[in-house]
Amino acid sequence: MKNTFLPIYAWIFLFFFVLNSCSDREERRILIVHSYEESYVGYPDFNRLIDKEFRRNGVNADIRIVYLDCESFQEEPELKYMYHLLDSVSDGWEPEVILVNDDQAAYSLFKCCHPLVKEIPVVFGGVNYPNWELLKEYPNVTGFHDRMDLMKNIRLGAKLFGEDVELFTVLDSTYIDRQIRADIENQLKDEKVTCMVGYSGTPREKRLHYPHKEGYTRFSSLSVRIGQKQETANFIWTLSKYSTGMCYLQMKRDYTSVNIGNICASPSLTAINEAFGYNEKLLGGYITTFPILAEEEVSAAIRILHGEKPSDIPVRESRKKYVVDWNVMQQRGISKESIPAECTIINIPFQEEYPVVWGIGVVLIIILLSTLFVWLFFLYRREQGRKRRALYELESEKETLALAIEGSDTFAWKLENDHFVFEKEFWISQKMSAKSLGFEELLSFMHPDHWDEVRGYWKNISKAGKVVSQVRCDFNEKGYQWWEFRYKTILLPGGGYKAAGLLLNIQAIKDREQELEEARLLAEKAELKQSFLANMSHEIRTPLNAIVGFSNILALDDGVSPEERLEYIGSINKNSDLLLKLINDILELSRIESGYMSFEYEKCFVSELVDSIYMTHQMLISEQLEFIKELDAVQVEVMVDKGRLTQVITNFLNNASKFTKTGYIKLGYRYLSESDRVAIYVEDTGRGIELSEQKMIFSRFYKQDEFSQGAGLGLSICQVIVEKLRGKIELWSEPGKGSRFTVVLPVVKATSYK
Repeated sequence: MKNTFLPIYAWIFLFFFVLNSCSDREERRILIVHSYEESYVGYPDFNRLIDKEFRRNGVNADIRIVYLDCESFQEEPELKYMYHLLDSVSDGWEPEVILVNDDQAAYSLFKCCHPLVKEIPVVFGGVNYPNWELLKEYPNVTGFHDRMDLMKNIRLGAKLFGEDVELFTVLDSTYIDRQIRADIENQLKDEKVTCMVGYSGTPREKRLHYPHKEGYTRFSSLSVRIGQKQETANFIWTLSKYSTGMCYLQMKRDYTSVNIGNICASPSLTAINEAFGYNEKLLGGYITTFPILAEEEVSAAIRILHGEKPSDIPVRESRKKYVVDWNVMQQRGISKESIPAECTIINIPFQEEYPVVWGIGVVLIIILLSTLFVWLFFLYRREQGRKRRALYELESEKETLALAIEGSDTFAWKLENDHFVFEKEFWISQKMSAKSLGFEELLSFMHPDHWDEVRGYWKNISKAGKVVSQVRCDFNEKGYQWWEFRYKTILLPGGGYKAAGLLLNIQAIKDREQELEEARLLAEKAELKQSFLANMSHEIRTPLNAIVGFSNILALDDGVSPEERLEYIGSINKNSDLLLKLINDILELSRIESGYMSFEYEKCFVSELVDSIYMTHQMLISEQLEFIKELDAVQVEVMVDKGRLTQVITNFLNNASKFTKTGYIKLGYRYLSESDRVAIYVEDTGRGIELSEQKMIFSRFYKQDEFSQGAGLGLSICQVIVEKLRGKIELWSEPGKGSRFTVVLPVVKATSYK
């Protein structure tokens, strides 16, 4: 049970650890100044190492980087360019610490006299020859002196290439060259090294015979910029393949020495970290590597950010280590066994650095692949068995299906290259020659009434889905018959689609449907006739009984008072009006359905129609109800029979008055711009209509209140009139809140009021 919860506890711990780590991180602004051009191959890795060190120390560093491109300038232009770089980067953003790398950038940064350098703490690194006098002017500066250890590099060369090897470097007469030359003389004065670092143009043959003592290593320098023919010849000879027993030692990097490791036929070492490990054929050296430099600079910056003063952090000499590049070893044919034990090999493949682990991994992979192959083979055999069974079952189902559809008018088809291909049995049944049909050719067999529908299906055939379409077709010129196209479209993984389906002759089904429809209509007419007679007998009997009853009372009872006489006469007249209205409604409904009712269409403005109806009913609406008129801001013109439309709206208003006791009745219209139609509505706050009744309210003889006056034909007549006017009636109603009847009609013209 404990083991079950261990993963849960681990995830909870990891979550809180990450949450805590994120919450403790600092946000700091760091400026990095590099000496060389931005395209210098080592800078991307160096910048990532610096950022990684900050994050490892819990700092989210907002790092901005500038590149001096020192080889493009003389001293004065370089100082101005450095000043410009500091101005541009500090516009609206001020760093908290400046990290400066290599001699050129460090010298120009301190020499350019920019105010930022006096105010912001600075950490330098990779500086071989600091300008100590200049640094005394900056108490806010600390850093790391990358002093070249010449003897350890010379001894490394002797170990790699033998005691007789002659090491040489490239030095001229620039400030940095003079510094290096003085450093060489100082470091080698008490060492067993025969040293010749002048640049006087000593001939090659004399250099070959300068004193060589037992146990001493020879070290010399060549110049490039002197311009003397003899010196140039020495330089070219030394770099060529004809100069044997030599080893180039990189001690500076400028435009004269860049890529010498690549063009030198002899092996090359380096005493500085520039370009080492980046395809310049520098085998190795005793140097301060980028990881060391990044760690040292960031550790000093962190201390400053946490409150220490730069003056309290003394300038220290950078740590160094022996490193060798595996790629250059391979190019030079140097074995791993010949590399001294104190050397760290970089760029070494995993299999070379950890051969045992690599071997075990290869064996495990082979075992895994073998197991996987066996498992896949097992699955393949099993799947083959399933396929054989499936094919057998499919063949059986195919035979069953063939027997099922044999003798029926059902045929398979498919779509190939936008052509319809039907099975040969279809053409045999139609006594036609088999052929594939293009869409337009297939369309020509169909009745024109179906063309628009079928073209819509063809337009969307590439979309996945199932479609069933019934159309009339005449394939063999023997008359149109009903056919049903059933098909399904499948999208293919590589793009495109595949469509196939069935074609069924459904003429017999349609004939049967027609027979059933005719039988239904006959039954419906009989039912309607019976219902009509039943409703009419009821609706006519009620007012007739009232008329006959009150007439008999008036004729036979002499004791009727004048008030009662007037009341009876009123009841007789009222029921006579109801009887007359019922007869008129029946006659009107009959004329509409038989087509004998004429409609006189004319253009009219809806606002004028609404005004007219509103004025007519203003005196008819009960005083206890508020009668409201609402007109749209758009003037709308329609083509209607004005009298018939008035009849419909009047019916709505009469019903609203009948079922509304308090509140308001609203008459108005609004323009529906999205469909270019107008909605004329009557809204009330009456008792409303149940949802179940809303579906029946337009049926003939239906009355919401069986005890209310009327035959229940009004809304049925309204619906028929509105349909004749090419419109429709919409109903919204909610019990207890009211109802709104709306007539929606097409608009002839709509104009906004100015």
